[in-house]
Order: sequence, then C-alpha cells, then structure tokens
Amino acid sequence: MNTAIKRFFPVAMFMMVALCVPELALAAGADTGESSMSSINSWLMTWIPIAATVLIIVSAIAWIAHMLPASWAVRIVIGLIVVGSASYLVGLFGLS
Repeated sequence: MNTAIKRFFPVAMFMMVALCVPELALAAGADTGESSMSSINSWLMTWIPIAATVLIIVSAIAWIAHMLPASWAVRIVIGLIVVGSASYLVGLFGLS
C-alpha cells in the first residue's frame, strides 16, 4: 500500500493541477475592470494565505503517509506560515 502511494502520488498531483489550470485560465479575465493595485491587494489578502494553508495541509498528509521526513515537514510548515502571514500583513497596509 505504501509503495502504491509513493508510486502514484506524483501522477495524482499532476492530474489535480491539470484539472485546476483551466479554472485559473478562465478566472484570469475577472479582474478586467479593477486596477492592478487592487488585484495585487486581492492576491496578498486572499489567495496567497489560502495557497499557504492548502500547502500546509498537503505537507501534513505527505508526512502522515511517510513521504516527507518530519524535519522537512516542520521547516515547510514554518516557512508557509511566515509567507502567508507576511503577505496578509503587507496587504493590510492598503495598496489599492
């Protein structure tokens, strides 16, 4: 079971990314009427913290599945917390 997870995990992750890419491409035109600064503010306040949270969950699952050593998992989680918090704090200063 563990070898099956290790063997097919990259394929499963590639398929998840392949399914999400068209959604991102279609959503690219949603900010047409907004200024670029409010788009940056939206990224800093919303999308980067959400992506950091999702990556923390993925790293926890990889650690539980013994695909990621505990020392690396701790480093990744701390780094993602710093990145998500920093982007949110920068967004609070009102770029728009």
